[in-house]
Amino acid sequence: MYCELKAICPELDSLNIGGGLPNKTSLAQDFDYEYMVEEIINQIKVTCNSYGVPEPDIFTEFGSFTVGESGATIFKILDIKQQNDREKWYMIDNSFMTCLPDTWGLNQRFILLPVNKWNDEYQRVFLGGLTCDSQDFYNADYHANAIFLPTIRSRRENLYIGFFHTGAYQEAISGYGGIKHCLMPSPKHILIDRDKEGNLVTSIFAEEQSAESMLKTLGYK
Repeated sequence: MYCELKAICPELDSLNIGGGLPNKTSLAQDFDYEYMVEEIINQIKVTCNSYGVPEPDIFTEFGSFTVGESGATIFKILDIKQQNDREKWYMIDNSFMTCLPDTWGLNQRFILLPVNKWNDEYQRVFLGGLTCDSQDFYNADYHANAIFLPTIRSRRENLYIGFFHTGAYQEAISGYGGIKHCLMPSPKHILIDRDKEGNLVTSIFAEEQSAESMLKTLGYK
């Protein structure tokens, strides 16, 4: 298409090839990124040469690959639910459909790790969201590996879990103006950085979304 447009419009000198480069956690396999990029450039070069037109400046935006690692989503386990003899559910303090919509809509996998209790005994669990929706869950039925997290023996024990490499699209799709499934608010947003001495520093980007903000987003104010 570029070559045909170049013949009609000689001043055209750039080509936007979109995105789509997979990130490191999108599938249970490794990708040869160098080969993939070289193949894309080579195909453009071969096609342009066959049409006798100059090669364009190439623009692209690989969101998952370039910025996915910039974000993480932290949940607290609110309660434990024994579904039957085999299924033990950990219930998070928000909704997967609201905070991590790709886990629900695209069966996207993210890096999942406990934030605390690393040295405790682990057990296989299923993860459920806070809403009443039957699809508000994240477990091995849709994902390749079973989930093992530290054992919680008492509801007074605090366990926090993190989903990592969520920085590409989750906030754009959900966030303060995004999905409001079952009126779940967007959680508090914290920025983590390093100061000049290399120490970790944190700052609050935005507090948990208020009821007034949600109503305004939904058009009621």
